[in-house]
Amino acid sequence: MQNRQEGPGTKGLSRSPRSRGLLAASLLFASGLGGCAPWQVVAIDAEPAPIEVFVDGRRVVEMPADGLRLRADRSHILHFEREGYRAEQVVLERVAGEDPPRLNPDRVSVRLHPIEMRTRQIDVELQPVHVPAQIEEGVAK
Repeated sequence: MQNRQEGPGTKGLSRSPRSRGLLAASLLFASGLGGCAPWQVVAIDAEPAPIEVFVDGRRVVEMPADGLRLRADRSHILHFEREGYRAEQVVLERVAGEDPPRLNPDRVSVRLHPIEMRTRQIDVELQPVHVPAQIEEGVAK
């Protein structure tokens, strides 16, 4: 017995459990999640701790001790930030012509620098000084 699904774009299509499984496997493979993509571990040394790390705009929740495991078949942008510090970005580029593909650099070291604070402002209020009306040769009378 086949399952028939009705809806937009499915009119007249029947999908058996086997065909649905093949479709799911095809989509998984096409999206690159099938395990065939080359991976590379990139060592990360970032200070001061704690520091937030983003890979291609997605926050890394927990940094593995050995580094980030990234797909090596495409470039990535690493973003490092911490409140009160100047954020930094590092681009990991896919090395063209390599088989298997690899990322460069394979080790990233980042030191964030504090944002320069403005010098403190001192408010000064000047009071008028009484100057004598007559001054002769630099001597007040």
